[in-house]
Amino acid sequence: MKKLVVIHPFLFAVFPVLFIFTYNIDEVSVSDLFLPIVVVTIFTLALFFLLKLIIKSYYKSGIITSCFVILFFSYGHVSQALMPLIGYAERTFILGSLWALFLITVTFLVIKSRHSYGSITRYLNIVTVILIIISIINIGIYEIRASSHIYDANTQEINKEANGPDLNISANLPDIYYIILDSYAAQNTLKEVFDYDNSEFIADLTRKGFYVSPTSRSNYAHSYLSLSSSLNMEYITFRDSITLKSKKQNNTVTRLLKSKGYRNIYVSEGLFSKEMSEYAEVYLPEQGAFGIGMTNFVIGLIKTTALEPFRDIIGIDRRKDILFVFETLADIPDIEEPTFVVAHLNAVHTPFVFDRDGNPTMQAVFHATSVPQYYQEGYIEQLIFMNKKIGELIDEILSKSDTEPVIILQADHGPRDIPPREGPVDEFEEIRVKAGMSILNAYYLPENGSRFLYESITPVNTFRMVFNLYLDEDYELLKDESYYSYTGKQFDFIFLPPEGKVD
Repeated sequence: MKKLVVIHPFLFAVFPVLFIFTYNIDEVSVSDLFLPIVVVTIFTLALFFLLKLIIKSYYKSGIITSCFVILFFSYGHVSQALMPLIGYAERTFILGSLWALFLITVTFLVIKSRHSYGSITRYLNIVTVILIIISIINIGIYEIRASSHIYDANTQEINKEANGPDLNISANLPDIYYIILDSYAAQNTLKEVFDYDNSEFIADLTRKGFYVSPTSRSNYAHSYLSLSSSLNMEYITFRDSITLKSKKQNNTVTRLLKSKGYRNIYVSEGLFSKEMSEYAEVYLPEQGAFGIGMTNFVIGLIKTTALEPFRDIIGIDRRKDILFVFETLADIPDIEEPTFVVAHLNAVHTPFVFDRDGNPTMQAVFHATSVPQYYQEGYIEQLIFMNKKIGELIDEILSKSDTEPVIILQADHGPRDIPPREGPVDEFEEIRVKAGMSILNAYYLPENGSRFLYESITPVNTFRMVFNLYLDEDYELLKDESYYSYTGKQFDFIFLPPEGKVD
C-alpha cells in the first residue's frame, strides 16, 4: 500500500486558530492569523519529528501529536465550561492531571500497539482537510461580502463629501473626549444590586462641573451594538454583523469631525481596534513576551489553550493595559490641533484585576467571579480604584487644556454578567436586565452646555447634543429608547419600557 503523507496533526493545530477567528470575525483582521498559524505549525512540526526520532513511525507519531494538539486547544474551553462549578485552583489541578494522564495513556497504548494506523491516518487526513476547507470558505465569503459592503459605503461618502471638508469652523474648537467605561453601573444599580453608595464619586464629578444623568440607560446591551449606535447617532435598523462592522468603521461622528478639522484618535487596552481604524489613529498597548507583540486575537486564542494558566508569564497583563489608557489620555491636551479621542476602557468588566488601592487581586488570579459574592467584591474594589484614576485624569485634562474640552464619561452597558443568585429566576432575570442597561452617563460641557441636558438622555443623543452646541449643527434629538438582547442573539432586540421592565 502506498505510504500516506501525515498531515492531520498540522491541520488539527491550524483549525482551532481558524475556528476562533471565524467566531470573532467581526472584530479581527485576516493579518491576525499570521503569527498564531506560524507558531502552532512550527511547534507541531517540532513535536512530530521529535516523536518520529523516538518512535520510528510516522503514523504513530502523527496520532500522538494530534492527541496532544487536541488536548492543548481544548483545555481553555473545558476550563471555561467548568468555571461555575469548580474554583480556579482546583479546576487547574484537576484538568492538568486528567489531560496529562490521558496523553500518557494514549502515548503508551499507541507505542505498544502493533496496529500500523494507516487507515486511521487516512481518515484523520480527510476529516481535517474538510474542516480547514470549510473554515477558509467561510472566511473568504465573509471578507468578500465585507469588502464589497465597505467599498459601497466609502463610495457613498466620497460622493457626499465631493465638495471637500467643511473647515469653516472656529479655530478655537474644544477637544472632545469620549471615554467609554465598560460595564460601569448607574448609581441606583450600585446601591440596589451591589449595596454600594457611589454618591461620593458622583458628587466629585459634579463639583468638577459635570452633569451626571441620574436615570440614563444604554440603548443596547452589548459594546459593539452600543458604540455603533452612539457613534452613528442613530438606532440600529439592520440585523447583520457585516453591516454593523461597516457602520463602525465608517461611523458618522469620526467622519464628521474629520471634515471639521479634528484629529481622530482611538485609545484602547486592546479591544475593538479594527472597527475604529477607518478614520482614526489607533493607540494600543504593547502586548507580548520576548519582544514579540500579540494582538487581542492572539491573547484571546491563548485563553482557550493549555497556556491559559501561564498567561502572566507570556505577557498578558490586563493591569498594565488599563493603565496605558489613562496614561495616553493624559497626554492628549498636548496635541496642538483639535482632537477627538475615543477611549474604550474595561473599567469594571471581568476579570477584576485591581483592588481599591490598585494592587493585583485574587479574583484575577483565581477567576472567582462566577461566585456572586466574589463578583460583587471584585466589581466594587475595581470600581473604587477606577473612580480614583478617573478623578485624577479629569483634573489633569482640565488643567492642561488651553480650551475647555468636552468630556463624556459613558458606559456602553451596565454589569449584565451578574452571576445567578438565590431566589426566583424571573425576579433575578429582571434585576440583571435592569442592571445591564442602567449606566453611568456624565458630561462636562463648556460654556454652560449642561443646561441643555436632561435626566434620561441616552447615548444615541450624545453627539447630536454635542454637535448642536459646539459645531453649529442642527440635529433633532431622538426619542430615548433601550433594547436588550442576550449573548448569542444580539440582534433579537427586546424593547424596554421606561420603567425598566421587559416588554
